[in-house]
Amino acid sequence: MRPFRLFLTTTVAIATIVFQSSAYAETFENYLERLSEHPQIESILANSEALNFQAKGELGLPDPVMMIGVDNVPISDPAFDRFLPTSKVIGFSQAIPNPIVRGAKSERFEQMSEKQALIANYTEARLRYMLISKLAEYESVNTQRKLIKRQLSHYKELENTFKGQIESGQSVYQRFSEVDVERAEAERKLNDLQAKKETIEAEFIRLVDNIPDIDLPEIPDIEWSESPQALYPVMIAGEDIDIAKKDVGIADAAFLPNFGVSAVYKQREDGERGSFSGDDWFSIQAKISIPLWAESNQKPKRQAALENERSAKFAYDDVRRQWQKIMKSLKSNRDAASKNVKVLQDKDWAMKKKIDAAQRNYEAGTDNLDAVLFARIDRLNIQSQLASVKASYVSRSAEFNSNIINAYAENTSQEVSE
Repeated sequence: MRPFRLFLTTTVAIATIVFQSSAYAETFENYLERLSEHPQIESILANSEALNFQAKGELGLPDPVMMIGVDNVPISDPAFDRFLPTSKVIGFSQAIPNPIVRGAKSERFEQMSEKQALIANYTEARLRYMLISKLAEYESVNTQRKLIKRQLSHYKELENTFKGQIESGQSVYQRFSEVDVERAEAERKLNDLQAKKETIEAEFIRLVDNIPDIDLPEIPDIEWSESPQALYPVMIAGEDIDIAKKDVGIADAAFLPNFGVSAVYKQREDGERGSFSGDDWFSIQAKISIPLWAESNQKPKRQAALENERSAKFAYDDVRRQWQKIMKSLKSNRDAASKNVKVLQDKDWAMKKKIDAAQRNYEAGTDNLDAVLFARIDRLNIQSQLASVKASYVSRSAEFNSNIINAYAENTSQEVSE
């Protein structure tokens, strides 16, 4: 009974492990959640939140100033009951900066916060593109490594074939050299692919803190409406215009007055011989600033703000033109990669037919085995190119999509409506 119980316990334990591993298997969506919490994004969002708090702080008043002291105390014989003007003083003053200026500054910080939030969204989209690109490269590298290992096994078969031909009296010594050269090149590629694999794994650690073991997600070919307002970089540049406009609003509000209020309470003592009766005093003051030096102060600052706004508009127009060019280039490269995938698939199919023909000739005795093996090696080279081009197509598609605002959200809603 004990062996049976041991077998049963082991089986249950293995089943439990398999169930738990499948239950907690990571998906692409899980990794997208990790990306949304990436330190790069969190840093930008924290800065956006800080700017929101700064906006609230700009609406508040500065701290009041408390004052405690004495007035008109004689130096030779300090006392509070000998002279009429001597008194103890307590007071405060409160500056009231222009509320229009404070509101304009608050709006500027809010606009800056919105820009940071937009940058955070764009950063998340770019990190998504990087993850997809690395997943495609990783899959391509692993596929190419398997193909090259199969090539090396074919080179071994070729050597054995040539040895048999030499023993039968054929002069094929030069073919050995050709095989050695091709095998050395294949081994070099294998070494490069191993280094690339390790580099990609290091990038995975930076992005999601582990090496994903998931299938490559399907990447849709999203169509761009060619509207610049649909692109993250252009909209971020547009935020700079809005921020510059807020600076103009601050400069305009600076022509309006600042205010202030102060109050002082003075406590007096009775005269030492009743020469005067002590009575307390108080003073209240209201303050208002006058833009007397506006010509040399506020006006140059307002002109500077207007020039900054013009500069932001020119920068926006430049960014818009640049990204129209970049997006057309990305689309062209994406479409070219897609066509190249189709070309290589057709080429792979044609090479399969060639291998089948060579195999039939070999079986019929009209051709040598080396013709079949070389054809198989050629097909493996084509398949290696196909794996590389597929990864390039996925990467270019993901990069194109990452620049479009809410690209994947729009695509999902379209799929639902369909």
